[in-house]
Amino acid sequence: MPWSRQPETAMGRRMKIGIIWKNDFPWDVRVEKIARSLLAIGHDVYILSANTQRRARYETLDGMGIRRLPATPSRWLNAVISIPFYLNPFWFLFASQVVRRERIDLIIVRDLPLILVGLWLKRSFRVPLILDMAENYPAMYREALDIGGWRACVYLIAKNPKIMEFVERQTLGSVDHILVVVEESAERLMRLGIPGGRLSVVSNTPRLEDLDRPAILEHRPHSWLQLIYTGLVQEARGLEVVVRALLLLRERGLDVRFRIVGGGNYLSRLVEMVREKGLQDAVEFTGWVAHQEVASHVNDADVGVIPHPKNDHTDTTIPNKLFDYMACGRPVVVSSAAPLERIVTQERCGLVFTAGSPENLADVLARMSADGAAREEMGRNGAKAVRRRFHWERDAGALRDAVARFA
Repeated sequence: MPWSRQPETAMGRRMKIGIIWKNDFPWDVRVEKIARSLLAIGHDVYILSANTQRRARYETLDGMGIRRLPATPSRWLNAVISIPFYLNPFWFLFASQVVRRERIDLIIVRDLPLILVGLWLKRSFRVPLILDMAENYPAMYREALDIGGWRACVYLIAKNPKIMEFVERQTLGSVDHILVVVEESAERLMRLGIPGGRLSVVSNTPRLEDLDRPAILEHRPHSWLQLIYTGLVQEARGLEVVVRALLLLRERGLDVRFRIVGGGNYLSRLVEMVREKGLQDAVEFTGWVAHQEVASHVNDADVGVIPHPKNDHTDTTIPNKLFDYMACGRPVVVSSAAPLERIVTQERCGLVFTAGSPENLADVLARMSADGAAREEMGRNGAKAVRRRFHWERDAGALRDAVARFA
């Protein structure tokens, strides 16, 4: 049932907004930015999260109310309780209790795995529902199956792309509004029959307040070409293409080095590949670093690299790291995935290589290595584009407009 009216904010009625996040919180950069932006205009925000780390169920963090799933002494059972499966009864019960207790006025569900929970809340409590679609889940699950291996068997059972595609088609029409991260994602949903008026692009961009830190303002070029990649180290990220390109560049006598900042299930295989090819002196693995330290690593590089393969998933999403590289004034080399190619070409902030081709990537990196003046110009173009267009304050405006529809 709808609750009694709350006081007014600058953009309508003050609301209690529940954000359903499938993983533990903290931390997720997008969830945090959305929550802080809504807090800043006077709404109360509650984040309903998993609890695999068995934290306190109720917590207030920088004004955000954190509500976590119940935890048990059994690590195994606790992991089962937190699984963001379509019909996990623990999520349904937990979310219903929070909405009733906190008198939530608006639900935002992050991504499709918990969309059925959101629809249950919408219908049970007659509150509007926004889906924050940061990923194309049917395509992402298909990609995991295409890679093969034992993980493909897991995905076939627990993360079946056909089931996810069915869930998507059956549920999107009942959602009141959808946030997407890039224009190509909005176009895909319109092809599925979702009206453009129910879609808003809220991208994964940096905050302007973070752009004037010393780590971003200072850069010392190298006598070699220093590449950087930040984020998850997974087979689906295309990092082996960079390693193979480095070997080709070494054969040409070019000194190009690669720093990988992050971790993931493909890290050990990538380390072994580097060893097999004798590139230990050219490839550095830092592992995970604190989020606030990433900018200093990017700043120490000459070129930011995004080697993602081109497929239905990468053609409808955009990685945060593109804007992070641009914000630091680093030129970028990206694959031909549609959003990456479009933005980099439009903003003239880097070069594009044919996805999956180490030979073409080697040619592009050789061009970058040979022209320091061009690199500097591309870096400046990227930094200007972030300050002009690709920043969170602009995307937060689209978020606020979407939420104001229900205030």
